[in-house]
Amino acid sequence: MLITTSTEISGKQITQTLGTVYGVSVRSRSELGTVMGKIRSMTGGKMAGYEKLVKAARENAVADMQEEAKNNGADAVICFRFDSSSMGAGNEEEFIEVTAYGTAVRLG
Repeated sequence: MLITTSTEISGKQITQTLGTVYGVSVRSRSELGTVMGKIRSMTGGKMAGYEKLVKAARENAVADMQEEAKNNGADAVICFRFDSSSMGAGNEEEFIEVTAYGTAVRLG
């Protein structure tokens, strides 16, 4: 399925707009991983564990969005975007939420 951030697809005609589709992925790290991440953030350097977590969350959110679009009969998703936030109990950010969304369309 074609996914683009654009409002149109070069060489294709949008024949029907099917509405907004989205996928959401919420991931958490273990308590030890969270502590190690906080230490790494204070000392500087690449946070490979968090990067892997965010990448997996994005991939899952996109896959869920694609599935919803396909189930709605879409050929493509335009105006594609990501949104993300951290969540947790109290002052502790324990989870990351990633939302992938866009407009499902049929092409002619």
